[in-house]
Amino acid sequence: MAAEENRPRPVNSPAAGRTWRPRHRAVAAAVAVGLLGGAAGGLGAHLLWPGDPGPGPGGRERPSATATAGPVAAPIRAAMLDRRRVGVDVVARTGGDPGSFTGQARLDLRGATTARAATHVLYDMGEGHAWHPPEVVLIGNRAVITPAGEMTGPAYGPAGSYRTEPDATAAAADDTAVRNALETRWLAQPAHLVALLDGATALRTDRARGPRTLTGTTPLRALAAAPAVGPLYRPYAAEGRPGAAVRFTLVVAAGELPRSLRTEVPSGSGDDVFRVEYRDWARGGPITARPGPTPAPQWTTARESNGGSPG
Repeated sequence: MAAEENRPRPVNSPAAGRTWRPRHRAVAAAVAVGLLGGAAGGLGAHLLWPGDPGPGPGGRERPSATATAGPVAAPIRAAMLDRRRVGVDVVARTGGDPGSFTGQARLDLRGATTARAATHVLYDMGEGHAWHPPEVVLIGNRAVITPAGEMTGPAYGPAGSYRTEPDATAAAADDTAVRNALETRWLAQPAHLVALLDGATALRTDRARGPRTLTGTTPLRALAAAPAVGPLYRPYAAEGRPGAAVRFTLVVAAGELPRSLRTEVPSGSGDDVFRVEYRDWARGGPITARPGPTPAPQWTTARESNGGSPG
């Protein structure tokens, strides 16, 4: 019986005993209907996914509403795109919130508003047993889900098998891992930093030798209207708090590369806190839609994928 209790449960298993508060049902609804602005992949994704428009003529990025960054975000965005690939650690919401999760991911930055993501996200924290979430690879608005070996077999049903979701935003309404993967990409991609910095109504910069810390506030409704990250913020904006603003703290290392980002989003039950730690710049290969059913942990770096333990 003890062994049975320690077995990981499927993310959406009723035995997990979790329910979303109404606000998190609103998050899922917004994910299902929101457009993943600018999140479609590059030319490689076009070859993989017929519905992905890919880059513009000559391989150049297609123009978009967030393609032109302001004076604050421009060098940070340029430095991120120069390194192209990055690993991230994400903690979303805390304090027993049913929408909380923690995980790791890798981004393959294809353009200012374009990022492929390979994510490895937990449902929530404090489970008390080993948890083996699937890897979710996002290319454009399509998701490829590869379960961990411990989540395969008849006990897990279709959710425990390799599969492709052609519409990730729609699938996220009922699939927690896909929803968490989408939120991870929204939080960590360059377009989020552009929206926060260039939309800020208050911004302060502090420098302690090498790194500098940017703290500020950005109107919640402005973020909800941003094409690339709007689906993350729309449920909060819908709560109808006039003048609500998102507080953020961004630490930028030498060379304009982000080191960490903390955002505090006002909600009906108090602020929801999101944290992103950036690491492993320029490491690892391109993110692709690898065929199943063998798990392919693309969320790790190249070294880790060849036998090392995840960092």
